[in-house]
Amino acid sequence: MKKLLIILLGPIILGPTGYFLGGMMAPEPTPAEPAPVAAHVVKEEILYKMPLGKFTVQVLQPRSILHLLMDVDVYIAGAANFERLNGAEGRNRLRDATVTIISDMAETTLWLEKGEEEHIDQTKLAEDIVRKLHQSFLSIRTARINEFNYARSLRELP
Repeated sequence: MKKLLIILLGPIILGPTGYFLGGMMAPEPTPAEPAPVAAHVVKEEILYKMPLGKFTVQVLQPRSILHLLMDVDVYIAGAANFERLNGAEGRNRLRDATVTIISDMAETTLWLEKGEEEHIDQTKLAEDIVRKLHQSFLSIRTARINEFNYARSLRELP
């Protein structure tokens, strides 16, 4: 009977005692450092430079013609996108789209009066080109105008 009493009362009494004493005897957990939040970490993109070459645009005005010469480079995000656009077909599509955009911009820049061509903001011009190119080519991130020259000639009126 004593044996049966020890077998039954031992776990009943010593079980809860061990549970509560184990919490006191175990070392306190060290506070974990907060993990960096993935939403705030921005992975830096690698941009690849693709020179598009020189573009010459004529802006027809009532009494003169403004000739603009631009050497443009675009920067493409990602090696796979660069490889896709760096082929002959991709580069030609990109160059044709750039010619179309610059020509459309030239048609709407009749506001350039004589002498104002010196004050053309090349950074804003490059941003406008990128904004319009980005609609067709999503991997283009930025552009740079390496060379910007202008010349004005008188228009021959009939």
